[in-house]
Amino acid sequence: MSKLEEQFGEMLRYHRKRAGLSQAQLAEKIDRQPNAVQRLESGEAAPTFDTLERLAHALDIDVRDMFGTGDYAARPGRDDPLAAIFKLLVGLKDRDLQSIFELMIAALKLRK
Repeated sequence: MSKLEEQFGEMLRYHRKRAGLSQAQLAEKIDRQPNAVQRLESGEAAPTFDTLERLAHALDIDVRDMFGTGDYAARPGRDDPLAAIFKLLVGLKDRDLQSIFELMIAALKLRK
């Protein structure tokens, strides 16, 4: 499995959980078998263009959002701290993300 497929899987899991869907629910929305979503999220499989479009539509996001945004762009060899932080945050609820965001802001202020 490639690093790109793993990063795609992390982004897919993140967007699926933010949408409040189980793997089975997402699979039903995109007319695929539930194990197909599991394989995509684990990085064991890569999506077709058709599946990418279906996923984006079902999750109400742009296709590009499945590959990261800003400095967190999915690409081979991404083993830096930002990628590790993102991996820790995937799947957290909004309130937890807000708390972590506030802690990060406070920590960054202390650094100055």
